[in-house]
Amino acid sequence: MDSEACNKRSPIITSSNQDISPHITDVGGIKHYLCGCGAAFSTVAITFPIQKVLFRQQLYGIKIKDAVLQLRRDGFQNLYRGSLPPLMQKTTSLALMFGLYGDLSYFLRKHIHSPDVATRSMAALLAGATEAVFTPLERVQTLLQDHKHHDKFTNTYQAFKALKCHGIGEYYRGLIPVLFRNGFSNVLFFGLRGPIKEHLPTATTYSTHLVNDFICGGLLGAMLGILSFPINVVKARMQSQIGQTAFTEPPAGVDPIIWEQAKVDNPESEKLIPVPMVGFKELLRRLKVQDQMTKQHQTRLDIIFEDIGEL
Repeated sequence: MDSEACNKRSPIITSSNQDISPHITDVGGIKHYLCGCGAAFSTVAITFPIQKVLFRQQLYGIKIKDAVLQLRRDGFQNLYRGSLPPLMQKTTSLALMFGLYGDLSYFLRKHIHSPDVATRSMAALLAGATEAVFTPLERVQTLLQDHKHHDKFTNTYQAFKALKCHGIGEYYRGLIPVLFRNGFSNVLFFGLRGPIKEHLPTATTYSTHLVNDFICGGLLGAMLGILSFPINVVKARMQSQIGQTAFTEPPAGVDPIIWEQAKVDNPESEKLIPVPMVGFKELLRRLKVQDQMTKQHQTRLDIIFEDIGEL
């Protein structure tokens, strides 16, 4: 699925030191879409249980052992619960990722005379933004994988139906981190794929070419997985809730006395302490708000001490 092939629309790939033309026949522009779809299907089918463990860690901040124990308690019948949305989302988004990147790279090179790095980066960003159209599938996947919602709905249709009454915005909760993750990951993936393959042994046969692709994909996947992990944590916590949740208990690290007083000063409790379930923007302001509350509490203490000193 090398993007260099997009510059040529000939039936066979004929150039490059790692030529494998006897084995690959170009089926037109649809080739990259089909390859992305097939790769996604295989990935989800094989790694879904692992991804589910990772998801539980992101959502609850627990260790691997505890996440595995949760899945064991859920039972084998629930192991692949929620696999349909990621299967639909991944096959479609990866098909668009590789297909649109190839088509957009070809289009931009043909019509815009910019440095190659710029056109590749722009094509990757646009492809990532297009993938975000399928955020509702990620949203439903999150709800189905969260054991807290097991008794609310049992399948994808019920999960979609449960969100309907909250409006279209509820389907796209977590869109900002999804856009950031997709664009960031795509730019790095397509930008580093070529340089990494250049440092691998030259592939002279179809099998060695596959080995190089496997090594390259594994290295990039591991690196991007680590870099995007914090973004996925934010996304998972945002998408695990339905509707605006008002919190009656103080968040971790906030003194209960300050929390109770702050609730009196701020009747809109969902805006009191920004947390992941409320929104991405509020999450980024969390420390700032907590600091303001601490200063407010300290000011009250200073006033009390001054009054005592005047007695």
